[in-house]
Amino acid sequence: SASADPATATKASPAKRAPPVAASPPPAAPSAVQIAQGVQAFYEKTAGFQAAFTQVVKKKGLKKGITRKGMAWLMKGGKTATGEARNGRMRWDYPSEEVYYFSDGDVLWSYERRERLAIRVPVTRSRLYQATTYLVGDGALSSDFAMKVVDSPLPSTWALELVPKDGTQVMRSLTLVVDRATFAVRGSVLIDPLGDSTTLLFEGVQHGPIDDKVFEWSPPKGVTVKRL
Repeated sequence: SASADPATATKASPAKRAPPVAASPPPAAPSAVQIAQGVQAFYEKTAGFQAAFTQVVKKKGLKKGITRKGMAWLMKGGKTATGEARNGRMRWDYPSEEVYYFSDGDVLWSYERRERLAIRVPVTRSRLYQATTYLVGDGALSSDFAMKVVDSPLPSTWALELVPKDGTQVMRSLTLVVDRATFAVRGSVLIDPLGDSTTLLFEGVQHGPIDDKVFEWSPPKGVTVKRL
């Protein structure tokens, strides 16, 4: 039989394309209150927190920030074996500087080993304590602060800016950098009343109980003690 003439052959009908599928809208970002509730809920169920950290302090008039590194241990408050209430506790080590901080929730001790100096400060006057008190379950974010969501410096996080409702000599604002999946805090930025900033970024975070001995400390003999 004769072969079909390409010029007169019937053209195949073009295949019908499926209508485009509408893209799902991105999930709505939570409100500031929802983020605060997520952070509180995460740390209320977390007994302890330990991590390596990088701290960057930027002061007005200085072009370059001051970077410090160390390890932190924080333990949530609760009841002792005898039923007594106990505050949250903290320990911050800066090994390269031989500087250490210990807190029982009422008092913060700083110990400078090279200088043989120990300083005792109420936690209400400590920027370090106030910037991380949420990690030990102290305070209520939504009642203590005015809150808003701001741009975050890290991917896959939200940033929650907190401004104290009552005046404080310790901070102008505190911004928490919050993991979107877990509501764990991955970092923070504290702005003090002078406009200087202290940024904390956590790495290698572990959650769980911490031995009480980690937080036990008293000034060694021969050390100068100052009370502020």
